Amino acid sequence: MTRITIALVALLIALGGSWVWGHHVGAAGVQERWDVAKSAQAKVVGQAEAHNAAQSTAWINQFSTINAKYEADSHAQAPAIAETVAAGVADGTLRLRDGANVCPGDVSAATARSRAADAVATQALSDRVATAVEIVRIGDAADARERELDAQVIGLQGILQAERSH
Repeated sequence: MTRITIALVALLIALGGSWVWGHHVGAAGVQERWDVAKSAQAKVVGQAEAHNAAQSTAWINQFSTINAKYEADSHAQAPAIAETVAAGVADGTLRLRDGANVCPGDVSAATARSRAADAVATQALSDRVATAVEIVRIGDAADARERELDAQVIGLQGILQAERSH
């Protein structure tokens, strides 16, 4: 009976040792797979962050260029075309294609200058509106890209949460 008891104790010790060794090897394998997956995800996140930073810098540069052009256009002095045309006709450097149409009652020079200034101001306003529309389009495109990037980040966060829950 002592030999059987000793054999059973030895068998139990061997089984316990095998179980401890197997548990340790299995846990190490899981940790190794987790570390590999975590490293791959960190690499993907790093690449996405670098791409986002480059894209943001490009958008900032584009916006700065557009803003500088808009500021220059909106603060530009409107040319006084009425005076230059009248002066050119008067000194002979500018010739009209058709003869001058004089209205009955002879429109005053002030009215002609006023109409020319209004035309220039209207054109400047039209240019500013076109520039503003372009800025809004670029901003809308930037917002759309930002929504895409948000969706990507949320997706990556979901992957990380799924991996961590296992």
